[in-house]
Amino acid sequence: MMQMRFLPYLLLICGAFFALCSAGCLEGIPFLGPPAVYPHIVPIEGGTMPEPPRYMFAFQDRNVEVDAPVEAPVYAGARATDKSARIFDRALTEPQWREGIYRALISDPAQDALYIGVISTLKAEQHLNSLDSDEYAELMAVFVQSIPYENQNLTSPRYPIETYVDGMGDCDDKSLFLAGLLSREGYRTALLYFEPERHMAVGVGCPERGYRNTGYAYIETTNVSLVGIPPETLAGGTVLSSPPVVIPVGNGMLNYTLCNETSAIWRLKGDSEQILARIETEVRDMETRLEEKKGVLDARKSSLEAFLSVGDTGGYNRGVAAYNAEVSQYNQMRADLLTRVERFNRIAEVHNFIVTSQHDRKGIWEWYLTFPGL
Repeated sequence: MMQMRFLPYLLLICGAFFALCSAGCLEGIPFLGPPAVYPHIVPIEGGTMPEPPRYMFAFQDRNVEVDAPVEAPVYAGARATDKSARIFDRALTEPQWREGIYRALISDPAQDALYIGVISTLKAEQHLNSLDSDEYAELMAVFVQSIPYENQNLTSPRYPIETYVDGMGDCDDKSLFLAGLLSREGYRTALLYFEPERHMAVGVGCPERGYRNTGYAYIETTNVSLVGIPPETLAGGTVLSSPPVVIPVGNGMLNYTLCNETSAIWRLKGDSEQILARIETEVRDMETRLEEKKGVLDARKSSLEAFLSVGDTGGYNRGVAAYNAEVSQYNQMRADLLTRVERFNRIAEVHNFIVTSQHDRKGIWEWYLTFPGL
């Protein structure tokens, strides 16, 4: 009976096959099933993990602490997960399955407890200090940026839960974590992937054209930096010259609206660097001329003293006026040099304040509004 029922099925298939062949060329048929299977965490019961760090980082005018609970079985499962994709549909392009892997690592539901724990802490900070949506986005960015950067040359990025527990991450590890936080909190979020430079950053929606007309403000995650400001160079001197591949994450709609402020702050930093470079050149030149002038004065003073040593007061008196005039010139040159040095130091303080206060865009902007200018 089994064979009898099976044979007609085979004959039906064969008949359909010959019918298709007799009709001419075969047409493709749609692929059935998922085009790819992406990595997912399977918690390991009894799995262990190192003690997660208690994060303390500077934000605005205070320190913020994040100490979220982590499930050891989930962390152990994440560590053990093969972070590659199994491709079944050959029509799936490499950019498509790469994006699928990144999204799978960010949004794996096994990490929900971690996200909830971290976000509840950051939400409490938002409510306690009445942070608006822009400041809240900055808070999340500074938190992830403050996680130590370490490039371990791993073949696959970490899950956010791994980055959190390990207390370190490289550009893609930290970018995945920040993208997960921003997207869960309703921000328009994307990963910005620079393939030639092998770099990744995060984009948060902005009402302007954004970084390279992507519609997203650039967030560098490897160090604490202002939202909307890409790095001038990466580690090793690499410059971001290629347009990024934009990988949207989540379906949030909130934008970051203060790129005009961060851009103005960064322009001031750039202006200060140009002025400092020019003044430094001027100071070096003035120091050289001042040293030469001092040599001339020392020689003339020795000549005048020689007149006195032989009792030639006439020769001494004839040279004193010229010597004193040159001393006046020297003193004026020295005063001009000190004025240049004072200006250099004042502008250097401005530059250093901006560079060392990037965790506090609000504080820099309040200072900027009262700054008299360079």
